[in-house]
Amino acid sequence: MTVITATYRIVTPMFLGGADQKAVSLRPSSVKGALRFWWRALNWGRCLWDARGQETEAIRRLHQQEASLFGSAADENGSGQGRFLLDVHYTGRPLEPGELPPASPGHQYLLGQGLYHFRQHYLRSALESGELRLRVRFRPGVDQQQDSLARALLALGLFGGLGSRGRKGFGSLAIQSLEGTDRQAPAHLNALETLLAELIGPRPDDPPPYTAFSAQSRIDAIPGTLGQEVWTLLGEIGADLQRYRSWGQNGKVANQSAERNFPDDHDLAREAALGKPVAAHPRRAVFGLPHNYFFSSLSAPHNKLEVNALAPKPDGGWSDIGTHRRASPLFIHLHEFPNGNRAALLGLLPAQFLPAGWQIGLKSTGPVRRIEPNPDWAVLRQFMDRFANRYSLLKVLS
Repeated sequence: MTVITATYRIVTPMFLGGADQKAVSLRPSSVKGALRFWWRALNWGRCLWDARGQETEAIRRLHQQEASLFGSAADENGSGQGRFLLDVHYTGRPLEPGELPPASPGHQYLLGQGLYHFRQHYLRSALESGELRLRVRFRPGVDQQQDSLARALLALGLFGGLGSRGRKGFGSLAIQSLEGTDRQAPAHLNALETLLAELIGPRPDDPPPYTAFSAQSRIDAIPGTLGQEVWTLLGEIGADLQRYRSWGQNGKVANQSAERNFPDDHDLAREAALGKPVAAHPRRAVFGLPHNYFFSSLSAPHNKLEVNALAPKPDGGWSDIGTHRRASPLFIHLHEFPNGNRAALLGLLPAQFLPAGWQIGLKSTGPVRRIEPNPDWAVLRQFMDRFANRYSLLKVLS
């Protein structure tokens, strides 16, 4: 039986828990779900190429191959078993909220209200930094699919993480070694740049129907300074994101002068909160939904505006606002290379923003207003451009 062993370092606290949201351990099902995500992201271009550009056929092939490798409820032969067994070994332990590292304003911004409260501090426990070893044992007769899973194991440890706020840098997995395959984990930044083009493969021009690599994908590295801890680097990235996105209060954002980069969003949202007609949604909705506004200068109930996805119901009408979400297409991953160097990897994976027929809802008082989604990807690219020391690993194809 062929065995591949991937060793990762968990470099930031991982908010991964069960039904009670308490961090206890790492389950194979959680890891397998993340591997599926990155497998799909890597294989869209290849499936579209094999399907000669026919999107429906490409999706059919992708689902068929994914079910064959990872398993499904039941395939056409009546068996839902995948082609490998996964063993998980984690060396760390759960940390109670009081044991977690101090959170700077940048950390707090990335954590959000579900994980952090300015008075109560951390609201959940988390798994501490430590080693995670995945042992993949392939069933007999599985040959062609082994490399595609090895690529997914690499992608998980280069761009991904596990748990809540995994796209915001928490629970980042940094791959340290990959055994049992010809592929190797990059030991430093230059090796990663060389690896990426071959790892990702074909990058189609059109936006994918789901989060996947395409010609519009971009990956930048923000190297840490000598001796800088990844936790400090994550806080700096979060502070930059907060300054870039936020309007602030009384001209300040986290005790610094507000940049106010999006006055059009602020004015549009204020008009909508007051019940006035608007013809567009805020440009910053491209960061993901929900995207909410609070106005201290306005009185209730006009002091807040909820911006979120709306789905059409099969029998007519629309879903309640808040029923659906749209995850951010911007990924923040903190990485420690085997040679000890550290970096933040920023990944942008543009894709179809919402499913066909969906709209963006604006809710303050009165009926929800529906707006056709019009994502402005330049908003995300401009955020990535603000880092003067960025190092381009994967460029947008012109």
